Order: sequence, then C-alpha cells, then structure tokens
Amino acid sequence: MAQLRKLNEYGMNELRQFLATVAEFPDTPLPTGLLTSEETSESLPITLEIEAKTFASRMEAAQYLYGVFSAGASGLDRIPEVWSWLSCFFFDQLCPKKNGVRKPGEEARWIPSGHAFRYYRHLLAGPYLIYKSFRDEPSCAGIVLCGAVDTPGDFVGQLAARQDFVQNKAVMGAATTLYLNSESGKPKRGASPTERKPGTLRRFVDVVNQLDLTWDLHSMATGELVKKLPGEFAVYM
Repeated sequence: MAQLRKLNEYGMNELRQFLATVAEFPDTPLPTGLLTSEETSESLPITLEIEAKTFASRMEAAQYLYGVFSAGASGLDRIPEVWSWLSCFFFDQLCPKKNGVRKPGEEARWIPSGHAFRYYRHLLAGPYLIYKSFRDEPSCAGIVLCGAVDTPGDFVGQLAARQDFVQNKAVMGAATTLYLNSESGKPKRGASPTERKPGTLRRFVDVVNQLDLTWDLHSMATGELVKKLPGEFAVYM
C-alpha cells in the first residue's frame, strides 16, 4: 500500500522528461523518489491509501479508483497532478513493454489536459470519469470500459471524445447494447472498422448526430434510442 500524493511542478517536469526518454530507452526506470520525495510530490489534505493492483479492464480500474476517491476525497479527483501521480504509480501496467518497446503515446494519456473532453484520453482519469457519471449503472457504459487500461481502443476514441455522447445514458447504453458481446465482455467483431460500413460504430456516430437535431436524446431511455436507429444496425442487435 502507498499513500496517494500529487506531483508538484518539478515532479511534472520530471514525468515529462521520463516519458520522452522511456519511449527511446524502454528500460529507463521512473526517477528515484518521484512518487514519495518532497522535491517532486506533495501530500494531500487527507490520507488515502492506494494498492498496487493489477486491473483486468478499464471498468475494474475505474471502480477501484471510484472507491478510493469516494472515501471523503471531495474535489481531489479534479486535480491533474493527482492523476499524474497515479499514472506513475501504475506505470508498468499503463505502459507495458511489448516486444522490448514501450509506447507512452501522447502526453494527455499521462497528464490530463485542461479541456474537459481531453480528460477522457487520460488512461486512468478517463475511465474513472465515465464510471462516475454512470455509477448507478456502470454497465451502461460497458463498451468504453471493457478494454485494457493501456489500450482504450477505437470505441473510446469515437465515443468518449464527444462530451455529448459520453455523458448521455441513452447513447452510451445504445452503443453498449449494439457492440458489446455480453458473453465475452469484448466488442463484437467487425463493429469498429475504419470505413463507415452499415451498422458499424462510425455509422452509429453519424446517425446519432442526425437524430440529435430532431430529438432530445438526453430524455430518452436506451431502448427508445435503439428503436429509432435504422435497419442497418439490426445485424448487431
């Protein structure tokens, strides 16, 4: 167990330098003391314990972190430096070495952007915020929470990047109903090609945007929205 902290300005710069270095030299360790040193991090107003867990999915990570922040930590989940500290704490899981290479990707995956929709690109804050929005029924957002924490996938890129979508229970529920295989817990095969083929994810985005011009999608139930989709989506129902 470790005590949750937040990176300070010097620690954030150290993280940025580390991410740039580890992409080229994958065996580079995290800077010594980055998570615990007073030079690179600060304590929080309350004590929150973090366990070095291994998460089977974004859903599991989000559920765990929601439990941590729910323990009287009001407002701490909106501090970018807290999420950057968590990124470092779970670094090996968020950026595993594959074929001897680490690919940390864009900075927004590690340091949340000030723009709300870009928060969803963060590998931990993203699934957490989705889970928090759908905490009464997190399975409704299963299609964007089913993947591995290090590889969010195309469904996250297409749906979570659109704030009107990711905060809409009917839209997320419809996407989950269409594209999540309830038995395997994974997206259905062929649902997210790069082309806009009938019934696929990109067509879903187009159609929902069209329906939003006429209907109040926020007032709909998942089933109502599914019924309004054209026949091309029947193959995924």
